[in-house]
Amino acid sequence: MKVNRSFVTLAFVAVLAVVAEGAGTNGGGSTEQGNQLYPWCGQYCMSFFTKTRSAKVVGKDHLSVSLKYQYYDWTQVRGVDNDYHNRTSGQQKQRSVLVLCSKYGWAKDHHIALGIPYWMNDFDIPGKENDSQGIANIFVFEKWNLIQETNDFPGVAVDLWYYFPSGDSNRSLGSDDGAYKVSTEISKAWEDFSLHFNPNYLWSDDDDAEVGEINGAILFKPAPSFWPAIEYNYLDKEGKGHSHDIVPGFIWKSGKGWSFKAGVPISLDSTFTDRDMVSIVLKLFRRW
Repeated sequence: MKVNRSFVTLAFVAVLAVVAEGAGTNGGGSTEQGNQLYPWCGQYCMSFFTKTRSAKVVGKDHLSVSLKYQYYDWTQVRGVDNDYHNRTSGQQKQRSVLVLCSKYGWAKDHHIALGIPYWMNDFDIPGKENDSQGIANIFVFEKWNLIQETNDFPGVAVDLWYYFPSGDSNRSLGSDDGAYKVSTEISKAWEDFSLHFNPNYLWSDDDDAEVGEINGAILFKPAPSFWPAIEYNYLDKEGKGHSHDIVPGFIWKSGKGWSFKAGVPISLDSTFTDRDMVSIVLKLFRRW
């Protein structure tokens, strides 16, 4: 199966149209308008639960650190009839993932990030038992918020990623190949909620490992420190399958510079061999 590029390509075309229109709008805007932004513009987090991100950057000379924990429990496996069935009693395929990520604002509207993922496998399947744990593919990325959000127009950011070949495919700890990713974030806030949209495209040193993604989120702001949100993720991996999931959750701003996020990834549809119906993701964040 080839990656369904049409959906992702269309998304990038839409992003280019937004960027072009935004450049024209910003170029013709008055200083007075720029000084009268609604107070809710830009009032959202940099990232949500599993994959969706916003156009926001950490800020020049600021540093942030986050620790994310996600638990996977692939309780279903796809049979020869292409339907999913529960695993045989006594068998399991589970993984816990910790990701430590730090971002630094090295220039106005730019930040650079470093992420270190640590995987812990617990596979109890005949012929495929695996209790390996270790570092998977370390990643770095540069983010540029190239269009600032205005009262009428969304903010737009682009990211350039590189995944180091630090994984170990023989132990199911990521990939032995390096990979590159281009992603875009479009964000627009209103008084009580904000919308976020991310088309992404990843390609690997392995020519048969292309990935297209569409991520999105809606964030609600019923209170200054408690923000419910719903994230949506679409993934199409060449030669492997595709999936759709949603992640309802909340963000609790527990103190100045601190936040805690919790979400529940729920599988809506999948064609991958293994399927994780419901899992959990937790994230602790601090900004200085």
